[in-house]
Amino acid sequence: MAANPRPKRPPIRLGEVKTGQIVNRLRELHEMGGDPAYERFPASEELFLVLAHAQTWAGKLKQPKDCLVNVAGEAAVLRAKLWQYLREQADTGQLKAIEDGRDAGIPWDHFSEALCVTSKQGAYQKARRLKAEQVRAPGERRTPATAREHEDRMAAEQRAERALMLVQERRFPVARQIGRLLLEHRNDIVLDHWATYWLGEIAETIDDRDDPAKRARFTGWVESFVRAVHGHARQSSQPSATTEEARRALALATEFTYQERPEIPEQVPRSRSGTPARRVRRRTRGGSTAR
Repeated sequence: MAANPRPKRPPIRLGEVKTGQIVNRLRELHEMGGDPAYERFPASEELFLVLAHAQTWAGKLKQPKDCLVNVAGEAAVLRAKLWQYLREQADTGQLKAIEDGRDAGIPWDHFSEALCVTSKQGAYQKARRLKAEQVRAPGERRTPATAREHEDRMAAEQRAERALMLVQERRFPVARQIGRLLLEHRNDIVLDHWATYWLGEIAETIDDRDDPAKRARFTGWVESFVRAVHGHARQSSQPSATTEEARRALALATEFTYQERPEIPEQVPRSRSGTPARRVRRRTRGGSTAR
């Protein structure tokens, strides 16, 4: 029987920490321990200099009598934590420098010496591992494949967001008509705080939608308003509107919200003249498509 694979360790990172508080505590410990150069202890924002000073004089710290704190020991732990923080920041900064250089047209082999590798492939692989370290989830390995998979997911999500924005922007003219109708009957629709919020957004922006992104957001606000009204009606066991005109307006808005969103057809590749490209052009004979 094959042995069970060893579970992957999740990535553990410090993330954002309050380095100023850590440095202040480290400074206190050096004062308690009689740091011979305490008057030259660097400022809190000079993190690398703080660590260099603390490491240089660590061996000179003395344990005060009747002090329950292990001065040298706690100082060492704090130094280790600050070094870990710097390492994480260094990885992020180095990756950003690589990405900026690549955006500026610098080839991979120019990064070899800076990344301590011997080839452009080595530089590429190291950059991918740095990227993987930034994006990997618990259980994922720090490999170039992880970075590629993450970028593929991000690209797919961005394509989906763009597609949804295009659909919502196309639906905007109807959404604005429905928005005006809802505002006309706002006093006869039963609102909770969320419905009131979304209706306020509709009222403030209905005449200020001058680009596709704004129009798409407006369409989403109309949908959010409808869901909030119906959700409140279900929770409170009361009707969502108090007049027939308001009920008709809300019914129209509901139909608009829950109707099937149209599929966006794929664009047919076209030549410079605007006609379909040769590889997708079909010949016809007698009005029927040739198979």
